[in-house]
Amino acid sequence: MRTTRLLAIMMELSRGQRTTVRRLADRHGISTRTVLRDLAALHEIGVPVWTRTGPAGGVGLVDGWSSPVTGMTASELQALLIGEAGSRDLGLGDDFDTARLKMLGTTTARDPAVGSATERFLIDHERWFAEPERPNALPMVSRAVWSGRRLTIGYHRGTGAPVTRLLDPLGLVLKTDVWYLVAAHRRRTRTYRLSRIASAEIHGEPAWRPEGFSLAEYWGRSRTDFEQSVQRLPVRLSLPQTSATALLEAVPGPGTATALASARRQGGDQGERLEVELLMEDREIAVGQLLHVPDVEVNEPRDLRTRLCERAQQLAARNAPPT
Repeated sequence: MRTTRLLAIMMELSRGQRTTVRRLADRHGISTRTVLRDLAALHEIGVPVWTRTGPAGGVGLVDGWSSPVTGMTASELQALLIGEAGSRDLGLGDDFDTARLKMLGTTTARDPAVGSATERFLIDHERWFAEPERPNALPMVSRAVWSGRRLTIGYHRGTGAPVTRLLDPLGLVLKTDVWYLVAAHRRRTRTYRLSRIASAEIHGEPAWRPEGFSLAEYWGRSRTDFEQSVQRLPVRLSLPQTSATALLEAVPGPGTATALASARRQGGDQGERLEVELLMEDREIAVGQLLHVPDVEVNEPRDLRTRLCERAQQLAARNAPPT
């Protein structure tokens, strides 16, 4: 689990041995990008991690810093490794604050150089112009997850009355600012959005857990399957190199980045363009996304090209200068 890995990396660095991002990635069986995210998470909770490039570079801790983990309670350590956003939603805000004060109370953390870093960097997990979800069932569900007890929920699948499900909770996932419960129903693993849980009741019997279950691995597969299930429309388009970033922002996801990396370059009177083949969602969603990409041209499918032209003409007519 990520919490275990963060603790292992922190303890490894606290032994005073300088290492590299690549060595940490190989040791823990993860990508270098994941290592960098882990290091950023450690920095966020007050661990004075440094990274440098070049021959004298690597990853390490500020000299003299020692980990206060041995002086933390179990709930403080849990809150610290979950992070500020998640721990506050789970009712562990006080534990997080206490743990972070212990982290910052070490000798080197009181050093002006270290202290100033904590005052100059802030990670905001919430989206712009959106009220974050605060699921009423989260405290009850989190207790079931922590205690390993079975759970009965009332779950809204649509607009009708909630359905009842007896679950074996396996873990909680905070995706941006949306909470999900991963649980087994009749020994089949499913994902439930916390905001759709109308009621929750914990039972006394222990929950069943699949042997060798990994929450991170399940979530990674589930996320990939979901993205592939909604992106089924093959699209071939061309755009100038300068519009590549706009395409990434309009159609987010690894599929777009991969498509751009393998794009064919075309020359012409209007300069060099990229021919890109990628999967998008249904036609109307694709039209809305592509309207944000400057100088894009859809080659296939033809009905998407036609619909994009119609929408552009409607917008042009609606926003024509007054006569």
